[in-house]
Amino acid sequence: MATIKEVAALARVSTATVSHVLNQTTYVSPKLRERVVKVVHQLNYHPNNLARSLRTKRSKTVAMIIPDITNPFFPAVVRGAEDTLLREGYTLIVGNSDYEVQKEERYFRTFCEKRVDGLLLVINPIRTPDYLVRHNIQETAVVYINRLYHGVAGDAVLTDNVGGSREAVRHLLEQGHRRIGIITGPLNLLMARRRLRGYERALKERGLPVEAELIAQGRYDLKSGFEQAKVLMSLPSRPTAVFVSNGLMTLGCLRAVFEVGLRCPEDVALVGFDDLDLFEIMRPRVSAVAQPDYELGSVAAQMLLDRITKKTTARYRRKVLKTKLVVRESSSRRLPAADAANAPS
Repeated sequence: MATIKEVAALARVSTATVSHVLNQTTYVSPKLRERVVKVVHQLNYHPNNLARSLRTKRSKTVAMIIPDITNPFFPAVVRGAEDTLLREGYTLIVGNSDYEVQKEERYFRTFCEKRVDGLLLVINPIRTPDYLVRHNIQETAVVYINRLYHGVAGDAVLTDNVGGSREAVRHLLEQGHRRIGIITGPLNLLMARRRLRGYERALKERGLPVEAELIAQGRYDLKSGFEQAKVLMSLPSRPTAVFVSNGLMTLGCLRAVFEVGLRCPEDVALVGFDDLDLFEIMRPRVSAVAQPDYELGSVAAQMLLDRITKKTTARYRRKVLKTKLVVRESSSRRLPAADAANAPS
């Protein structure tokens, strides 16, 4: 196995220069860098990462905590983070918390004890977890994904939940719908409240009232989407369209629409939040607000790397990524004016 001294000798540079090229610790001219990289590949040289971590006090490892590995949104976020980290020579390890604070804290403590270089956290969305306050993480690089906490260290990358929801409801309004229901997530979650805010904003911009009976609260799972859609469909004057603020609940909602003998989009139009792969192949194909899931992971990882390598000294950074409305068959039938004025009972 080649050594760093052999690389330096063949490249006609010092071992320090080879180290700087590999670790990107100081400026090396492009000509010298190219020469070193060429020899590294020629000799198939692989640095001793353990020895290097002892010298640099870096493990080249990043840890990530996500709440639900079965939700298709989160694996895409993980993949975006992993691809970005791998390109820079970092390894990603992932813990799945199942939305349990105790599991979150266990992973958090374990990862900190293993001295990972940084943390990507998709954790308790209700309030700032106590363990973040108890443990001094000022010296650890942290990026929160789709979460925003006050009083704890860390950068954050977020989805534009208000804007994405507003665009979805505006689309339904443009199709002629006036009685538009919404199935939210738990309203003690900031994300759910922001998606509801986008729904309310779109209605108010058209001079329409926000009716409490058209707001149903789910739990971001398929079962609650089904149950809450049944509630909406049973109203004396049911909605002609429904905006569902999560992908799994959208699947449950569509099932409920069919089960009560209605058609989509002929009787009930539907737009979801989270553009699941399934939506493209279902019948009808489902309109949805696409979150930049892969980009969320990638941007978060890059923000973390910037913090680890001291490329940024800003106290806290916030980045908000735009969503995109993907219009398909479930919302593409324009409602006749008479139906818009008088929703069916």
